[in-house]
Amino acid sequence: AKASQIAEILTKVSGFLKRIKTTAEQLTQRERWKLILSAAFRQFLGGKVIGSTGRLADATG
Repeated sequence: AKASQIAEILTKVSGFLKRIKTTAEQLTQRERWKLILSAAFRQFLGGKVIGSTGRLADATG
């Protein structure tokens, strides 16, 4: 049971990092870190991107 949960989480993290990589050239280093940290703290931020009124889902596709 735990192995499948871990696999699911790793798949989600991998997908997120792939999406960041595809848009990374268009973003500044600061914007990339905002997205990464916003994803890491999504639960505490209510799904919002740090320093923005937008939602994380909108920012990462």
